[in-house]
Amino acid sequence: MGGSFRFIHCADLHLGSRFVGIASLDPEKGKRMRGSTFSALNNIVKKAKQESVDFVVFSGDIFDDGNETPLTRVSFADALRDIGVPCYIAYGNHDYARRWADSIPLPENAFVFPDEATCFHYPSEEDCVAKIYGISHSVRHVSRDLTEGIKGDSGIFCLAAVHCDVDPPAGSETAYAPCSLRSLLNKGIDYWALGHIHKRSVLNEYPHVVYPGNTQGRDMGENGRKGAYLVTVRDGRISDLSFFQTGDIVWETVEMDITGRSDVNSLVTDLIPLAQSNMFIRLILKGHGPLDRILRLDRRGFRELVEAKTGCECADLVVKTLPEIDMEKKRNAGDFVSAIIEYGDRISQMGRGEIIEAVCSTGASDNVRVIFENMSTEELRGLVNDAVLMIIEKSMEDSK
Repeated sequence: MGGSFRFIHCADLHLGSRFVGIASLDPEKGKRMRGSTFSALNNIVKKAKQESVDFVVFSGDIFDDGNETPLTRVSFADALRDIGVPCYIAYGNHDYARRWADSIPLPENAFVFPDEATCFHYPSEEDCVAKIYGISHSVRHVSRDLTEGIKGDSGIFCLAAVHCDVDPPAGSETAYAPCSLRSLLNKGIDYWALGHIHKRSVLNEYPHVVYPGNTQGRDMGENGRKGAYLVTVRDGRISDLSFFQTGDIVWETVEMDITGRSDVNSLVTDLIPLAQSNMFIRLILKGHGPLDRILRLDRRGFRELVEAKTGCECADLVVKTLPEIDMEKKRNAGDFVSAIIEYGDRISQMGRGEIIEAVCSTGASDNVRVIFENMSTEELRGLVNDAVLMIIEKSMEDSK
């Protein structure tokens, strides 16, 4: 059990992600995002060569849907060839169907796990310093525990690559290949190289149970730095587990308060240290004051200013600001304005589909319905809130 070596553990590359919502609104931004998953793969290749790793483990969802394209397949095969060392691949629920496997074969240094638990020896069966177990998905939705057939050898370092869901919530209908952490700890495996969960997490140490997260965040729900792990084994024991970033684009949520401000340029200047050029940000504006009106009336202009000043992409702008109006007093006035506020509150509490139906309730809205369908629930609720505030402000102007 005294082998010493280093390897990279990565998962959930989702090569070829389409980013349909972004691409439909901004083709250039969509193109940049599509390229980002391939850039993350290239960064894995660079790290593997820089660190002279002994092998690389891919724990599923290399591709983004059931049938990878020739481009994604060739890109992956070229990357493996460039890495040059053994690459062990356990396919997941997004890449279970591989129709290009025969016509675009992977290079000789690629070792693909079949749909039953299998063991490869590194570097060879004769000179083995590590046993590498794994299993691939054969269908999209696997409801059984794929780790059941895996049992390590106590006399040598053992690693297992599985795309699975550890301890999913009780009654979860979306769990893929569910298993329990307790069971993983008693199988003689020193390092569980897992995939499927897009959030980086070390569930246990000695034995290690590790999700590296995905290699490139694809939306605001996958925020923060994304990457993979470089693992060092000395004398048969893990001595170092180091995360490294592979995603060139970082999604982040940034909040700014407009209270006490009257200068838009000053607001954006204070944003610069928080929004870097490689970021796609969700900018949440809150507070109250004179900037409220201009921010709500010209969101596009404000986003353009933010992007020009910071160099980042303002993927989402959420305006939660308020004018200098006593909203509670208006809400309880018992007049036309209070009725508008009540109606706005009722719409805002609806689900996304119900809000779209309420907003697009007239024939004139047919031509612009697609715009609302591309909005998030939060954006739709912001739209309703803006309409209510504009009515209130207009009523105050007319009463002067």
